[in-house]
Amino acid sequence: MGLGIFVGLFSFFTVVFWTLVAPDLLFRIFLALCFAGNLLPYMRSGLWLGMERLEWFLFNLLAVGPLGTSLLLWLNFVGHGPVAVSDHSVDFVDAGRTMITYHFVDGHMEEFPLARAVYRDPGDVVGSTIRSTQAKGLFGVPVVLRKEAVVVGR
Repeated sequence: MGLGIFVGLFSFFTVVFWTLVAPDLLFRIFLALCFAGNLLPYMRSGLWLGMERLEWFLFNLLAVGPLGTSLLLWLNFVGHGPVAVSDHSVDFVDAGRTMITYHFVDGHMEEFPLARAVYRDPGDVVGSTIRSTQAKGLFGVPVVLRKEAVVVGR
């Protein structure tokens, strides 16, 4: 169960930022995987594995859910299809304490706030062009393979 928590956190801080999935849909998938094992008959699943009811519930909540979600996200990211590269101008940067969220002029990736964030100096992004390399993942969810700031005029 501890491994599930740490793998889930590692995946959240790495592959979630590169996967173009709505945060509410990702949360619903996570919840479904956390509670799907509890829909199985306890006598044939949890008791057969030698777990009490609370252990079986916590095992599904803390191990199956995070590990299943992480596995799906990583398979989608690693097994991507053909790559498409596009350039987009950046006009506004919302600089928080640690994370900088930039906004594209053409509205590219507007519904994915996690994919529009970087841990950088705002000077690297303001007045530049972001080169985005994207592909369709294994399960059909688009993934961003690479984002880089291409400063215009240098």
